[in-house]
Amino acid sequence: MKVGIRDSMLDLPFEEVFGKAKEIGFDGVEICIGANYREHRLWSESGVDDIKALSEESGIEIPALSPGSFTSYTFVHPDDATRAEGIAMLQHLSAVCPKLGAIVILVPFFGDGKIETEHITSPRFIDGVKAAAAIAEQHNVCLALESTLRADEHQQILDQVASPAVGVYYDMGNATGLGYDAAKEIRQLGNAIAQMHIKDTAGSHAGEGEVDFPAVIEATHAIGYDGWFVLETLSNGDPIASAAKNLNFVRENY
Repeated sequence: MKVGIRDSMLDLPFEEVFGKAKEIGFDGVEICIGANYREHRLWSESGVDDIKALSEESGIEIPALSPGSFTSYTFVHPDDATRAEGIAMLQHLSAVCPKLGAIVILVPFFGDGKIETEHITSPRFIDGVKAAAAIAEQHNVCLALESTLRADEHQQILDQVASPAVGVYYDMGNATGLGYDAAKEIRQLGNAIAQMHIKDTAGSHAGEGEVDFPAVIEATHAIGYDGWFVLETLSNGDPIASAAKNLNFVRENY
């Protein structure tokens, strides 16, 4: 089992994140990309080299890239140029992943970019996923969809796209907050789950909110999940102490 944390959760300058993650006891850091994505160092060759050096020097892996900005460029965006930019964003990151040893790109659908019911079977949506997936396949990278959809709705998308490069990024905290049975959904999705976020509800430390962690843990074991668990947990006032507390919870219970 490998446990990582999103870089933004530590609330440190990026150059210090890998060293601190190592010090706390993590195995990896998930790299987050904000609104001005082209300014992120992943969009320059030297920047990618810098991140690779930070990873190698600290012995901290990079399990995933997380372009939060994608929510403004989704596959169903009404403007063709904006939609194309979103696809190009994912294609660029697919090419970058092998250089960093990353295996997953988190593809988020929240806020104005959420997947509505009518999008699930929309040719515009499905064709967009397929276009991004074609490049991901070439680089042996998985586009892991994270959204407000139920497990069966995610499966509908996967069945239509039919690509080994598309899966689900499962977040038990989000699912529980939406009223879904996270353990049941994990069993439903099975090996369609590419990666998982560890998170409880209402900003709680893991195990202190409404997520039924014993059931979730049992479900992950039942499906034979052996991928990364990445913390997406709030700081509760002290980012470093909270990260250590949540990491300990995962190590002791999974």
